[in-house]
Amino acid sequence: MIYLGILLFLLACMALLDARFTLFVFAAPLRALLCLAAGTGFFVLWDVLAIKRGIFVHKESELMTGIMVGEQFPLEEVFFLVFLCYCSMIAVAGTHRLGARSPRHSRGGRNDPEEPGNVS
Repeated sequence: MIYLGILLFLLACMALLDARFTLFVFAAPLRALLCLAAGTGFFVLWDVLAIKRGIFVHKESELMTGIMVGEQFPLEEVFFLVFLCYCSMIAVAGTHRLGARSPRHSRGGRNDPEEPGNVS
């Protein structure tokens, strides 16, 4: 259960970051949850196809629950895929937010072509 616990802790950390800066789920809950479901679904399908081809193989570990949601598909993998998609969306939204705040993108910044004296 250690790996699942770590994944749940990391998901909670992402949710706190999201809540603090209203980046993804806390900015547009329905759209974000649909996006997370679509992304997670894509990667679940990817994993299922890789398992069927013998590319991904599950090996027993003391750190995992042992609960399988499919052949060679542990429960922890689902939570990892949700975390992967959520973390990616937080990174994209956060990067977009930081880019929008940079002086370069604000009126009157160094590279503003409308500001007298600025040459691009």
